[in-house]
Amino acid sequence: MLRIIILCIILGTYSIVNAQSDLKFYGVKSHYGFIIAHTPDLKPISQTNPFGLQIEISKLKTSDKAWKTCFCYGKTGFAFAYFNYANPDVLGNSYNLIYFVEPYFIYQGPLKFSLRGSIGATYLDTIFDEETNPDNLLFSTNLSFYLALSLNLNYHFNNGYAINLTANYNHISNGGQKQPNKGMNFPTLSLGVDKVIGDYKLTPKPDELKKYSTSWNYYLGGFASLRSSDREAEASNHPLFGVLGGALKPLSRINGFNLGAELWYDWSDEKRAENEGINESAFSSAITAGHHFSVGNFYFLQQFGIYITHPETLQPNDVYQRYSFWYRIANRWTIGASLIAYGRVADHMDGRLIYILE
Repeated sequence: MLRIIILCIILGTYSIVNAQSDLKFYGVKSHYGFIIAHTPDLKPISQTNPFGLQIEISKLKTSDKAWKTCFCYGKTGFAFAYFNYANPDVLGNSYNLIYFVEPYFIYQGPLKFSLRGSIGATYLDTIFDEETNPDNLLFSTNLSFYLALSLNLNYHFNNGYAINLTANYNHISNGGQKQPNKGMNFPTLSLGVDKVIGDYKLTPKPDELKKYSTSWNYYLGGFASLRSSDREAEASNHPLFGVLGGALKPLSRINGFNLGAELWYDWSDEKRAENEGINESAFSSAITAGHHFSVGNFYFLQQFGIYITHPETLQPNDVYQRYSFWYRIANRWTIGASLIAYGRVADHMDGRLIYILE
């Protein structure tokens, strides 16, 4: 699910600026859904039906320059969403500030089909407490991250209004910064209405805007994160620093494969080894390989990593997945973020600064 969300961000992200040809959208929608109990210990608190309300504002740019940024038509905007998890004593409510991008796959005629990726921050008013709320294994920090993927069916019954039916897959987690952090996955179905301002006529773009290079690209960079020294309880955070390098090979206009290597030192593992009396280094190194999307100024990499060295007692897995999102900010420099996971379990996130040599 995470890779699709970030792909949506790659396909649709660009600046919200004023232009004569822009279309503006003001929308409101309702949510109703259910909670997925992805581990057995979550079943007792997952037997509810969350509901909510969302308001949003967005813009769609129609110029050639905007289209070439992501090779698509798409709107981008901001939303505020309120969710009630129908379990006030254990789960409470969340208040979410969201940034979203929404590329269109079908856009000619009144019926339009789009895919939305959302990312944001959430405030949770009811979290885990060892004494007063020990059942809430989903949330342990008031501030957490929000991610969502949405399939949208939009019907424009005139030039000014549209109705939409949307299937959403929502996720809330603190990114492994504090435990417990099972995270909540809750699909919802939403019905909404948009007020559209502007002349909604989208036409296909010429082929010359779709040219791409097939040359190898090479990258080198660094990354950093903060991690808790106690994976099961609240503890002080410690830094993680690393470097990475590799090569990117385009296979088509948006697809390619990549090879690389990365190494890092995790001071939280050093602290854990000290506390548990384990004689292992907190240094890790790995080789990586995978697929990537490259669209305009955006990259999304999905990689498998195979450890060469790592603290085997503290981290028994030999293989991991890494999902990375990069954005080119100037010339060859990019900034980004990455999530490392072991199977269905997300481990931690980091920030990245990368130099790409073309």
